[in-house]
Amino acid sequence: MGDTEQRRSIEFKKCLNEIGKKLTDEQLESLKFLCSDFIGRKRQEEITRPLQLFQALEERDKLRFDNTGFLKEILRTEKREDLVKDIETFEARLQHLCTDSNPTQTSGRLTARGGPQRQTSVPQDARWRELFDIVENNLGRNWRQLARKLQLSETDIECISEDYSRKLREQGRQALLLWSDRNEDARYADLVTALRRCQLNDIGDQLERKIASWNNQ
Repeated sequence: MGDTEQRRSIEFKKCLNEIGKKLTDEQLESLKFLCSDFIGRKRQEEITRPLQLFQALEERDKLRFDNTGFLKEILRTEKREDLVKDIETFEARLQHLCTDSNPTQTSGRLTARGGPQRQTSVPQDARWRELFDIVENNLGRNWRQLARKLQLSETDIECISEDYSRKLREQGRQALLLWSDRNEDARYADLVTALRRCQLNDIGDQLERKIASWNNQ
């Protein structure tokens, strides 16, 4: 792990520690239940503290400093929007860490082999992050199709696939981040349109409902 990535990981663990302090025992049990599809009963019985649950999620590639969508989703289920805000504050701080560690980096820069560098930043706009979370949680193996509709090249797609070969959700996330880095003027409707062109109308509908909820606030 490089120095920059280590810094991000440490900051993330600090964030998780603070979140864990704010969860009640009842909420921990509810969160464990929401994770029962991929954390077995025996392991769940061993989990008595929030940090143990977070560790189990990390071991199953469900949680990382650049992969917080699932945690935010289950926290929202428990009506802990305040903790979701804590994570989003961390993500904004992470953006500054990325910039400070490499001030000359440009968005979408290519590696020597012609593919995209690993995109570890997150969109600045919290609303974009919410939309990306929805897409990532539902996209699955359709990420390649969506990437093409978002005008990513086959080289981009190949490199993302190789760099995250066993992390399907992360592949979709990286495709979205690369697209957002290269299209600073992108609109919410652009992402919805791309999803509908892939016949991913259920995800498109979810995004439109989320966008409509913002307009009604």
